Amino acid sequence: MADQGLIDQYMGTIRLVAQANEQDSWVMLTRDGEIVPIPGEKILHTSKTRVGLELSTPKELQVAEPFSVKSDSGLAYITNERIIYLPARPTEDFKSFFAPVLNFSDTHVHSSWIGPWCWSGVVRPVPGGGIPMDIPRIDAKLIFKDGGHHDFQTRYEWLKERLHHAQELGMIPGQNVEPPPPYDLNSPGPSNVAGTGVAATGQGQAQAVAIQYEQREREDAERR
Repeated sequence: MADQGLIDQYMGTIRLVAQANEQDSWVMLTRDGEIVPIPGEKILHTSKTRVGLELSTPKELQVAEPFSVKSDSGLAYITNERIIYLPARPTEDFKSFFAPVLNFSDTHVHSSWIGPWCWSGVVRPVPGGGIPMDIPRIDAKLIFKDGGHHDFQTRYEWLKERLHHAQELGMIPGQNVEPPPPYDLNSPGPSNVAGTGVAATGQGQAQAVAIQYEQREREDAERR
């Protein structure tokens, strides 16, 4: 269990972020709804419209409160850093989901006899990705209602291979376990970014503490 000092520090930084109306996810968007990339990030693939998403805790995972999210329509992105999903109609409870590319495992394409094609896998969440901190892994399913599943899977497998190879060469150590770096709010970029009222130092502190706290909570949950 996380020590009380870390809990107090975590709650303090969360209040700091909340007071500044920070988003619930580290996926920042422009006012036009475009993704603001993290440093060095490039979008490699964008799905067709009407992609659904289902997130749920694995049946064998014992957690106090089972977690599930369902979005009927949205867009899925593959970047050189992560897989991102943005719902067409975000709510207070669900605005976005993301995880590093190499945090996905057992990915496969499948379909029912009459339903659309789906892309599924098991995900190891990261702090800020949209999953409660006490859940060490989660089942994810993208539903491609207008097609495009093959292109998505092909691009994902190509990128996963390259990332594994780069990791073996020591080029990106820890890419599959570390969350993406914080946004640099002082760097040049789109001038119409929503939710940039938090000072860079405040956001950096909040993210650093949240990462440490949530990672420890996930490790505790995995051992239960």
